[in-house]
Amino acid sequence: MIRINLLPVRAARRKENIRRQVSVFTLSVFLVLAVMTYVTIHFGRTISDLNAKIEDAQGELTKLQAINKQVNEIKKKLEKLEAKSNIIVMLEADRGGPVRIMDALTSLVVAEKMWLTSLTEAGEKMNLAGVAMDNKTIADFMTRLEKSPYFKVVDLISSKQIKEKDKKFKQFTITCGLSPRGPKKEAKTS
Repeated sequence: MIRINLLPVRAARRKENIRRQVSVFTLSVFLVLAVMTYVTIHFGRTISDLNAKIEDAQGELTKLQAINKQVNEIKKKLEKLEAKSNIIVMLEADRGGPVRIMDALTSLVVAEKMWLTSLTEAGEKMNLAGVAMDNKTIADFMTRLEKSPYFKVVDLISSKQIKEKDKKFKQFTITCGLSPRGPKKEAKTS
């Protein structure tokens, strides 16, 4: 019978097995290192791209903030211009008011029987002072004022007799409210 010594084969197999395990381990370590290197490079590029985008966004934000500042300045200027424009429109609307009031007063004064000596306006209130021939003339003037669309709430403050050049006159003071609208304005024709 032939005897075969299997010990060297087993030792060779064992060596081969150890070599294979070392190769698989080395290959696994190399593969893990390769994957880690790839992941590191990939995330490094992603981080670099994101940082570049952040810098671009910050640059754009700075530009937009400057534009926003200019827009706010323009809005403030526009508000000032609108306020000035509103004042001009209001002045234009009120420009004819005193003329119409003076015209109305001229037509309401009792001719050759009374004279106005002073006229003061404060907001929506007007004080009239004058001289009349008698109390009836003052009463007629007050009635005319009340009927006028320009005046409201007419009150006699004082009436006293004065003497000028041997003639007796009545000195009077009247307050009245000004109507905010008066009669309707005529439409402007171009």
